[in-house]
Amino acid sequence: MDTMTSLAPSDDIKLAPTSYKETLETLQESERKFRKACTQIQILNNQLEDIKTRYKKAKTDGFHRFRYNLRLKLAVVEGVRNMYYEYAHAKAEQVALLRHRLYGEIVIVDSGN
Repeated sequence: MDTMTSLAPSDDIKLAPTSYKETLETLQESERKFRKACTQIQILNNQLEDIKTRYKKAKTDGFHRFRYNLRLKLAVVEGVRNMYYEYAHAKAEQVALLRHRLYGEIVIVDSGN
């Protein structure tokens, strides 16, 4: 199963609004969700940097027990951030499609690879 479509199955239904007003409302909602996801990604990136700094300090000071806990936190925060990346990418594609439908704009969504 494709992870992009499995993230928000209810959004697939919203991709086929019948009127201009519904399409515009869906676009505005999708843009809001995309911006919120981007904000969360920035917060998670900051958390990752903080955890990495603490990990390096624990490594230089020889605190092995702290290093283990920090590695676990790193793995969890990276996993959450990666899911937000996938969600934001799906929202970006949805916004591009809706902008094309409404305004005829051609928006290229970078895959991030």
